[in-house]
Amino acid sequence: MSALQIYKKKQAELNAKIASHTLLPQDSLAMQELNYRIGVLETFQAFVKGAPMALDPKPLTYHYQLVDASVGFILTEHKFGPKADENGKKRRETALNSLGKAVSDGRKRFSSFKPSRPEQYSETVSKYINTIMPLWVQYRDTYINLTPKKEEKS
Repeated sequence: MSALQIYKKKQAELNAKIASHTLLPQDSLAMQELNYRIGVLETFQAFVKGAPMALDPKPLTYHYQLVDASVGFILTEHKFGPKADENGKKRRETALNSLGKAVSDGRKRFSSFKPSRPEQYSETVSKYINTIMPLWVQYRDTYINLTPKKEEKS
């Protein structure tokens, strides 16, 4: 099951609690985070599915500019959650640095990208997005952890 599927399942569970007026106050923050993550993951999924297959640089450049703008947003927005202790701050910084390095590597790769086959851009941007999304989820988990602990996973 993908992260997006897991999040949508959890969202449906919380929506059922909202409908029955049984959502606990502490679950409101998790619901907000789920909504945010689902939106981001769906946006990047659309970038993967809608990546142009062409040799003409115009549609590739335009598509990549959209991807890169969205990547910039996920690096800087939504920086809230429960206050972190020193260990939590270090985990957050490490996760952000890992994500930032992957983004920087991707930006370097795409700064001089010239495909030799029409599907090359689509394949490359898909790999890039599939590299940064798990790192972004790890980073988000340092703010509001939605990833089940190992003993909770089935």
